[in-house]
Amino acid sequence: MFITVGAMALVMVLPLPARLVLWLILGFNLYWLLTTYAWRAGKSAIDAVELDNEASLSVRFAGNEVWHSCQIKSRFIHPWLTLLSLRVAGRKLPVKLVVAADAVDAELFRRWRVRLNLEIVLE
Repeated sequence: MFITVGAMALVMVLPLPARLVLWLILGFNLYWLLTTYAWRAGKSAIDAVELDNEASLSVRFAGNEVWHSCQIKSRFIHPWLTLLSLRVAGRKLPVKLVVAADAVDAELFRRWRVRLNLEIVLE
């Protein structure tokens, strides 16, 4: 998102027709990023996550009741947030998931982090 805003500032040096076209493209990109990751309102936004006892991860997208199984491609675990890149069954591109500590219950977030750390050790 910050890259898109930074690119909008750099476009200022271009001639006016190219500037307008690039601002339009970057504006749509910024809107898509905000609806998907910040507001979680887009169709590709993850609405719910489930991690069961067999270390199987499932996600549900916004506006959909179907659970999709997925694999964790990469992860970053920090006491304040977790970042996951997920390979969802039936999709070509990976889906990103950001979970901030203040967005969920403190005890649930602690167990989520411990579970993800244990999976790294057990793999």
